[in-house]
Amino acid sequence: MALSSISSRRTCLPQARPFVAAAKVIKPRSQRSCPQAYVEQSVTYAVTQQAIAFAMVLGAEAFYTRTQLPENNKGRPEIVPVAAGAGSTLVSTLLVNVGSGPLLSLGLISGLMSAGAMMAYNVKRTIDTTDDDLVPDWPGPKAWPATMALISFFALNVFLQGLRAEL
Repeated sequence: MALSSISSRRTCLPQARPFVAAAKVIKPRSQRSCPQAYVEQSVTYAVTQQAIAFAMVLGAEAFYTRTQLPENNKGRPEIVPVAAGAGSTLVSTLLVNVGSGPLLSLGLISGLMSAGAMMAYNVKRTIDTTDDDLVPDWPGPKAWPATMALISFFALNVFLQGLRAEL
């Protein structure tokens, strides 16, 4: 996409131009030029809303599942990876909102990597979760980590679409 067709969010900056009249230069007159942002404001809002919702659901699911699975179950979520995933998603969202240019790209790429890492972590949790010592229950203990892997895939796509809108 061309930059000229992308943004409604503009920051106008004064730009001095010399004014020539009757062969003598008069003081520059201030005119405004309005460079356009890299990504539409609606794209920034969409990425922000969905990434914050993803981070909240990620933390809430880990808290809930930790209370439901016994400590010896391999699929029980660990605090450090989940906190790192939620925290890096929130930092990425902050970079997307604050930055323009390189900071915006950095936020989208780090969010993409964070969502990808959380997807891999939740797939591993799904595989590792056992239901041998649990009461048979529908939908079963693998439902939460499998659902979180799917939600992580959606978050990965959110950051990917934001990155595509930037380019």
